[in-house]
Amino acid sequence: MMPRTLRTLALLLAVGLSAGACKKVIGDGCSASTDCSATGDRQCDLSQVNGYCTQQNCDPNGCPDEALCIGFDAHAPRIERRFCMAGCDVDEDCRTPEYRCVHPDGRACVNTANASGILPSGQSCNVLIDTVSRAAGYCAPAVP
Repeated sequence: MMPRTLRTLALLLAVGLSAGACKKVIGDGCSASTDCSATGDRQCDLSQVNGYCTQQNCDPNGCPDEALCIGFDAHAPRIERRFCMAGCDVDEDCRTPEYRCVHPDGRACVNTANASGILPSGQSCNVLIDTVSRAAGYCAPAVP
């Protein structure tokens, strides 16, 4: 049997360790998917600057409260990809200086792609999938 002082110390240590282990949110940096979630419900997108915790193939309004479901390459349904992205209103809401707040505009996607589905150089077609928006934009890598 453990002495009372040792049990108390072990209990305090366990509580302290669990309190310090906060779950990462969408948009946080990562180097492996286990950095984002031990249960596998979030992935680390290593193609983004310093990694980006996200959820793939999101449904409308299906992302956590801090995030938005964004459709990338929405002008071409065959290649559209959906990801939960950190919501923002201004650049300072994102992990700066690596990220900035992008405000998607579905109108920019209409009639801009040519017959083969290719957009003009420098243009993207990323749209908000959510029907209830919690933020004006999403955090995306800043382009130098």
